Parts: sequence; structure tokens; C-alpha cells
Amino acid sequence: MALDFLKFTDENSIRVPAPDLHKQVSAILQAVGTPADHAETTAKILTKASLMAVDSHGVSNVVRYSRSIESGEYTVPQTVEVISESDTTALLSCGNGLGFVAAHQGMEMSIAKAKKHGVGMATIRDGHHIGMVGYYPLMAVQEDMIGMAITNASPAMRPALGAAPRLGTNPIAFGAPADQENPFLLDMATTTVAAGKLGLARRLGVPIPVGWAVTAEGQPLTDPPENRGNHWSQNPLGNTREQGAHKGYGLAVMVDILAGVLSGGGFGSQLNAGENMSWTMAVDISKFRPLDDFKSMMDEMIQSLHATPAEPGEEKVLVAGDPEWEAEAERSENGIPLHSSQYDEMRTRAQQLDAELFI
Repeated sequence: MALDFLKFTDENSIRVPAPDLHKQVSAILQAVGTPADHAETTAKILTKASLMAVDSHGVSNVVRYSRSIESGEYTVPQTVEVISESDTTALLSCGNGLGFVAAHQGMEMSIAKAKKHGVGMATIRDGHHIGMVGYYPLMAVQEDMIGMAITNASPAMRPALGAAPRLGTNPIAFGAPADQENPFLLDMATTTVAAGKLGLARRLGVPIPVGWAVTAEGQPLTDPPENRGNHWSQNPLGNTREQGAHKGYGLAVMVDILAGVLSGGGFGSQLNAGENMSWTMAVDISKFRPLDDFKSMMDEMIQSLHATPAEPGEEKVLVAGDPEWEAEAERSENGIPLHSSQYDEMRTRAQQLDAELFI
């Protein structure tokens, strides 16, 4: 969910139509040698994140991805290899390329297997950042399935009671279709907040709330820190022992197991900065019960939650996904806001690469 103090304003941002941003992202990636189909897949996922106001995982990230490709950190063109496969499972290698490409293929395979056997899963190694993890469950939701995706990362989070980072932010995303209501979409880091929110706070020049990050001595940070290292950590979801830090910590380890250990790609402490292993799952609802009955009950549940009386000072009770669906509707009509510095960086990068300008 978007945080009010991290929102772009008319004073610090420029609105750009989503189709133009999609074209610009694709053009920048193709200019550094990314095949057109891989560039289009990546552009689609990044643009969706920006449309849904997940700005920390949106289109502006194409600048650093293009530099990672140019430096050789990413292998492009990449080959996504199926290492092992069964009726319901697959292990893929991302080929050290764009994580979006392999994660997208992993969910496509998960969906295809679920259509045949009721459930499908893929775990992916040798990968990099896959962007907004919530995108991949939505692929399953569009096929009237339940979807889930996770990804691990290099250390940023301290374990509960720990004084140094050992786990990534290790997000979890889960989606389920409804009928008249919008799909349920949970997309959450297992840290108190996603790492990209700290970067966004730095860009906007605003302090971060107490509880997001701490020094190695356990003192809260309010200035958004820059470089990762043992001198500071993000907190696990729950923050303290009394508030349930063991829950965020445990969920992060679960992600490491499914994405890193199961794939063989490595858990957080074994990963270098920029490395990410992933896992996707699709479940065919119709193999359990009639799809219409499921979606109707989903409507009833969501409507019941929306009907809950709001606490004093709040307008309404939300369900996971509500802010993102509202943002997508507004931004589809009015354009996606880019911080002026992000807008300039994307244009400059395109010009450096002699890519066509669309923004």
C-alpha cells in the first residue's frame, strides 16, 4: 500500500501516459541488446507496477537494469533453461539474465501445469530482480486461478534478536479472483517495509519512520540509509520481540527455503547484491469446487470486510489490493507520475544509448 508521505506531488513529478513509458522501457532495454520479446515482458511488468503505484518497483528501475546489462552483471541475451520437470513442478535457470523473463515463464508453466493437474509450481535459480512480485499471482488470477509468488534476496533484514542482516526483504504475493469485486491481491515484504521504500524516501528527501531500520547497536534510523552493510539492518515484520518480529523472520526463512534452497540457487547469506531466486505457484480452483461458487463467496468475504465499521478518523476498511486497483484506474486515465529526477534519468539514459525517445 502507498504511504502518504512517499507519494509524488504535482510539484515534484511529471505525468506520463502508461503506453509511452512502456515503449521507453522497452527501447532502453533493446538498446543494450535485450531481445524484443524479453524487453516487452520486462516493460509490461514494470509499467504495471507504476500503474498500481508500486513506484519503488516501477519503470524508473530500467536505468539500473540497463547498466547491469551493459556492465556484464546480467547475461543478455539470456537462455532460460528447464533443469528438471514433472507433471506439477519445474526447476528453471534464469541464465543470469533479467529476472522478469524467467519468473514470467515460471508462472506460465505453473498455470499450464495447474490446468492439467490442479496445481503447478516452478522454482527459479540463477536470477535477478523480478520487480513487483504481485504481478505474477495476477497472471494466475487472469486465468481464474489462485496464484502465489515469492523471491529472496541478499541480506538486508536482521533475524529477530539479531544485530546484523542475514535475510533479504523476501516478499510474498498471493492473489485470488472474485466476481463483482476486484481480485484479492496481497503483496508484502517480510521486512517492516520494502527496501525500495527507503530508496524512495531518499529521493524525496523525507525521513523514514522509527521501526523501519536500525543500526548494528539497535538504535532506530530516521535518515534513509544508502549502502547495505553490517552497520545497519531493516527490521523483520513485527519489528520487536513483543510485537511479533519472529513472524516476519520466520516468513523470510520460508521464502529462502522455497526460492533459494529448493532451487539450489542459494539463501540470503549466500547471495550477492542483485541476485534473486524465485518460486511461483498456480492452483486451479475448478479442480476443488465450481469456480462461480468460489468467486461468489470471495465477493461475500470482501464485502463483509469492506462493511466493517472503520476506526475513528478513518474513512473505510480496505482489503489487500484496494489501493493498487484505485491507483491503476486513476493513473490509466491521468498518466503515471514520475519524480522529475526519474523522468530526467530515463530520458538521459535513452539518449546515451541512442534509443528512441517516447517521453
